Formats: sequence, structure tokens, C-alpha cells
Amino acid sequence: MLAATSDPNALWYLTRATGAVTLLLLTVSLVLGIANAGRLQRPGWPRFVIEGIHRNVSLLSIVLLAVHIVTSLLDPFAGIRVIDAFVPLSGSYRPLWLGFGALASDLLIAVALTSVLRRRFGHSLWRAVHWLAYLCWPVAVLHTVGTGSDVGQVWLLTLTAVCVAAVVVSVWVRIGLGWPAQRRLRGAAAAASIALPAAFLVWLPSGPLASGWAKRAGTPAALLASSSAAGRSSSEGAAPRTVTAFQAAVSGTITQNTTAGGLAVVDIALNVGNATLPKLAVQITGNNEGDGVAMTASTVSAGTLAAPDEFSGEVTSLSGTDIEAQVSGGGRTLSLRLALQIASGSVSGTIELTPTR
Repeated sequence: MLAATSDPNALWYLTRATGAVTLLLLTVSLVLGIANAGRLQRPGWPRFVIEGIHRNVSLLSIVLLAVHIVTSLLDPFAGIRVIDAFVPLSGSYRPLWLGFGALASDLLIAVALTSVLRRRFGHSLWRAVHWLAYLCWPVAVLHTVGTGSDVGQVWLLTLTAVCVAAVVVSVWVRIGLGWPAQRRLRGAAAAASIALPAAFLVWLPSGPLASGWAKRAGTPAALLASSSAAGRSSSEGAAPRTVTAFQAAVSGTITQNTTAGGLAVVDIALNVGNATLPKLAVQITGNNEGDGVAMTASTVSAGTLAAPDEFSGEVTSLSGTDIEAQVSGGGRTLSLRLALQIASGSVSGTIELTPTR
């Protein structure tokens, strides 16, 4: 049925959707598991009701996971094999991040099998394996943001934030029950519930949310080239969308690296306070001169969250932190004027955009 669909991207869409829903169900299952471990119950919600919901949500997450895996295998784009879905680091497509997904699948399957055969394995072994559910969830989160093509979309970032917040709050509630018993263990859990999400938030802007993540994540060069070509064809074939002049505030990050040849490479990633073109990236390459860079080459891209490279071009004038650029795409040419202030890796300022044709 899936292979017969008239939409060649249906498998891709279904894989993304089932992956997001699976993460949501895993979060609900984990929160209910923590609540059940804490013996939480109310007159209208006795403990066996929570156990039943927890079990049914867990089973549903396994069903969605199975669909997610099957559609990933059937989708020819990434060329994922059956072994890649279960053996971490065995694939060629984003091996580390796909490997996190394989590991999460293995852990969830182990928990499910021991739950079904609980009477044969005994309570002690079941309980020991069941603790893997606490590892399965953060691994699934890393897989979602590392492999997911929607990581830059507001809806997926919001979903991930809600899931993380729900788990953190449930952990805090669980820690508070019975305090101060096992104070060291509870203290370690409290510290981890703060440190790990904080590290995750610090990593995101320089990881999946930064430009060039697809390449750094391990996407094969052939797929990068085909995606770029498809994007260009789509842009060239589509009717030009309306882009009107505007002025808006910008904010973002700036990083500087040095090439093997000694050239400085400055990357500026900006969020624009205008819905027309909310993403802007500027890369300047040149020679270090005191506190600045004498530009020898540059690239500029602007677009939406879904198509950040919709318009591309180069810097036409660089004076300190004032930048002028021209970008083109879809039959339109835009003139950009940036006035930036830079401090400790962060950037703020204003942009003035004017269509030239």
C-alpha cells in the first residue's frame, strides 16, 4: 500500500510523523512510569489505572516505532538497511545519529520482551531490564534532533521542549516524594535533571540548528549533492513569491575558525524578526588583520525555516560590522543592509531589505 502511493514523498512524511509521535508516546510512557514508581494515586485514579494507561501507551509507542522503522527502510532516499535499524553505527547515513535510533529501538524491544515474558524471567530480571527505559528516552531525543530533517522547524523544537520539560518535572516530583530517604541518589538525579537539559540547550545552536549540520552529521556527499540540485530545480520551477521591503531586528551567533591555509572563516547565523525571511546566514573568508578580517570571499543565504537557502548571493560591501549584500532566487534579487553589534559570540542589530527586481 505504501509503495503504491501517488506521492513519492509519502514515505518520508510518514517516517517524520511517526518518529515525532513515537517520541511523544515514549515521553508519556516514561512520565507515567515515574509516577507509578512513586506510588502516585488519587481516589479517582487508583494505581492500577495508571499502570493500565502506562502499559497501553507503551504498546502503542512500539507499534508507532515499528511503522517508523518500516517506512525508513522502504524510503529509498537514505538507503537504510534492516541491519542499520538495529545495529548502531552500521549505516552510512548519519551513522552516529541513526545509531542512537537503533539503540533506542533495541532498548525498547528488550523492555517489551521482558515485560511479555515477565513470569518466565522473574521480577528481578524484569525490573533490571525495565530500568533501560530511562536510557531509551534520552537516546531517542538525540536521534530525533540529530537525524530529523525538521529539527529547525518550530513545531518539532516545541514538541521536544515539551517532552524534556515533562520528564524533568516528573523527575523533580519523584525526587520530592519520600525525601530525605536515599538523599545521595535523589541529589544525583536532581543534578542530572538540570545539567543534562542545560548541556542539550547549549549544544543545539552549534549542532543541529547550525548551518551545515547535514554534512557534519554524516550525510553522504551524493545525497547532499542530489538534495541541493533538487532544491535548485524546485526554486527555479516555482513561481516567485512576493518579498516586500522591510526593516527588522536581527539576533544570532558568530563563530570564527581558521583554515589549513591560515585564512579566517567567520560564520554569522541570524534570526530575522520578519516572517518573510526569518533565517539569514553570512560567511566571510579572508586574512586576519588586527581585530578584523580583510574579506577575500563570501557567501550569503536567506530564506525560511523550511528553505534557508531560498536566496543566495554574496557580500558586496564590508565596513567594520556594517554589511551590504545581494542575494537572488526564484527570479527575484534582494539587497540587504546589516548594521550589527558583536559581543562574546553573539550578534544583534538591524536589517534593511529592499527588492531590486
